[in-house]
Amino acid sequence: MINICHASQQSLRSNKGFTLLEIMVVLTIISLMLGMATLSTGGNEQRYEAQQQALRLIALLDAYRDESVFQNLDLGLAMDRQSTQLLSYVDINNPSQVTDKTREELADLKKNPWIAYSGNLRDSSELPEQLSFFLMLEDKNIDFNELITDEGDYKPAVWFLSSDEYTPFKLTIQHKDDESFNIFIEGDGFSRFEMTTEQYDE
Repeated sequence: MINICHASQQSLRSNKGFTLLEIMVVLTIISLMLGMATLSTGGNEQRYEAQQQALRLIALLDAYRDESVFQNLDLGLAMDRQSTQLLSYVDINNPSQVTDKTREELADLKKNPWIAYSGNLRDSSELPEQLSFFLMLEDKNIDFNELITDEGDYKPAVWFLSSDEYTPFKLTIQHKDDESFNIFIEGDGFSRFEMTTEQYDE
């Protein structure tokens, strides 16, 4: 009996915990599994993030286009590498659009007839810092600095006309942490906006 009890106590002591080697093996296996999960899913995180931002922007562009038509407004989209801002065009030759303007405001409008949009739509958007815009108009890369007036005001890069036409454009969204893809938003001036993803070999 004594020998049996002693053997049982030894068995309990030996099964009471894991050895350091066993713990290290388990941690290694877990780290390998996490690494495989990152390779299979995490590599697409940047692309997914960029695509979601592109879809949000397309929704805004659709809303701006509709607003221009339904409200009989000419709207413009000012841009830089990280953000967009919606503007409204003021026709200084249209009395109904300038009745409440002062002389100073009219003088400013003669230089730049675009003012901040003040309707019901969300008038701006901003990319996360790891994403950037690049714009092409008529196959020409646009320098966003050229869209700033001498007074520091912004001019629109893309116009939305009340006639339901808009400036044809090709907008690229790039991710600073992953250069293996580009997201493109394109419009031909009449049709719906289209988004495509171009993947490159690393």
